[in-house]
Amino acid sequence: ETREIYAPLAHRLGMAAIKWELEDLAFKFLDPEAYNALRKLVRQRRKSRERQILEMQRPLEEALVEAGIPAEVTGRPKHLWSIHRKMLKRHQTYDEIYDLMALRVITDSVQNCYAALGIIHSHWSPVQDRFHDYVATPKSNMYRSIHTTVVGPSGRRYEVQIRTEEMHRTAEYGIAAHWRYKESGGTSEVDEALLWFRQVLEWQKDAREPEEFMEFLRMDLFQGEIFVFTPRGEVKQLPAGASPIDFAFAVHTEVGLHCAGAKVNGRIAPLSRELKNGETVEIITNPKQWPSRDWLGFVKTSRARQKVRQWIRRQEFDEAFRIGQEMFTRELRKARRAKPQEADLQRVSKTLGFREWNEVLAGLARGDVGPSAVIRALYPDEDPHSVVQRTPSALERLTEKIRRSNRGVTIQGVDNLMVRYSQCCQPVPGDDVIGYITRGRGISIHRTDCPNVLNLDSDPGRRVEIEWKAERDDRFFVHLHMEGTDRRGLLGDVARTITDTGTDIQHADMRATHGGMAAEFAVEVQDLVHLRRVMNAVQRVKGVLSVVRRESFGESDLFDD
Repeated sequence: ETREIYAPLAHRLGMAAIKWELEDLAFKFLDPEAYNALRKLVRQRRKSRERQILEMQRPLEEALVEAGIPAEVTGRPKHLWSIHRKMLKRHQTYDEIYDLMALRVITDSVQNCYAALGIIHSHWSPVQDRFHDYVATPKSNMYRSIHTTVVGPSGRRYEVQIRTEEMHRTAEYGIAAHWRYKESGGTSEVDEALLWFRQVLEWQKDAREPEEFMEFLRMDLFQGEIFVFTPRGEVKQLPAGASPIDFAFAVHTEVGLHCAGAKVNGRIAPLSRELKNGETVEIITNPKQWPSRDWLGFVKTSRARQKVRQWIRRQEFDEAFRIGQEMFTRELRKARRAKPQEADLQRVSKTLGFREWNEVLAGLARGDVGPSAVIRALYPDEDPHSVVQRTPSALERLTEKIRRSNRGVTIQGVDNLMVRYSQCCQPVPGDDVIGYITRGRGISIHRTDCPNVLNLDSDPGRRVEIEWKAERDDRFFVHLHMEGTDRRGLLGDVARTITDTGTDIQHADMRATHGGMAAEFAVEVQDLVHLRRVMNAVQRVKGVLSVVRRESFGESDLFDD
């Protein structure tokens, strides 16, 4: 926890001294064997390391004095965790880590920082790809310094940091070094640094689960940084691997939400392209453009990921709300009830564990609550005007249960057995079917092409012939699987199309796929003709790629004996 959360937080606030201490303490307790071995090795090599530092420090001090640049040159010790991490990352031994030799130059002005850099590069050869100017482009934690690596005496490489005294205070103590200036109203840097913390509080509010919040936090704490430019030359700092979408949200939330395209260095580029240091990015917006699910596959910033997820959830909720509203209206008609009062709806919302009625309707569509449960909660009492009926006997209840279970079929040669429509293939009138006598669970009816009936031949005595005898009002459950594009409103259009065919939706579920979406619908149909009419209607909806009948749903009950 210290290493993954608190040390990175200290780094984010620029508190390097605290960060190093926390990292070394965490290293000491998490891996004491490696810690003690490395600590012993560092102590053994201290004199040698100090001698090597002096080989570079003295000539550097002389060169700066000769140039008239006031500066303090000191050795900069590497901390144990930093050394250990580099050894692991580079698969090198302690002696092979070349930048253990580190120097720091502290001078009095930014101008002299660059002057000192010129002196260093004129005396010693710089190493390519090892130069960073964090004075011109500060890090997000207010860190400013010039970093360079040069080949010094005896061919050793030395990492040199150049900074002013004020930069040094900020590097060591971060936001704390600026706090007194903030209290007197002297700087806005603290406000800029604390902006990230305000974003963290937003993530905490928007995250559904603590795990999701930790995902956002870790993502933002552990990424490297790049600097890119707006067309006007404004610098935007982003994590390494960031895309134009990340850049768009860094400019403004509305720019991100309506991002339709991007130009990188004046050329059209895909929204998934990884941005590089120093590139100029221009975002093309369209008021009709909205986030796509596939953006979540390549965005890097927590801000972009949070805003995209937030928008998708809002759209999913709106879709679920519309479907749930239609389901509830149908259930009211079935129960022959008028629309309840607003006060009753709010009461039932709390009873069912929801904050408001809109959430109940969305929960209906998602299957979080059943339609009958909502009706029971709305009308818990019996109608006082209903006729009081005597309680049926156990035999009468069993007979009625068998009679109801036998709806839709005729069973040749077998009477008074309960019938179960198999969930593995979900037969409907019009399908070729076969019956199988189970032990203790009546007759299980399957489609003849169901994979689970292949083993029936091993016990032909338990097979029975089945004929359909469905009545007009009989309804049978079928699950449909639909795949489509990521078009806004597609799920709602499909749901309306299904209900327009006179079909009830008992459950709907949706999930994202690569570049699109998939949905499952549990519907009630009269027969095979009705089912085909529903599927053909759905297939014609714009954005639907395919719709098929689920061939397998749930477990077979053939062998529950």
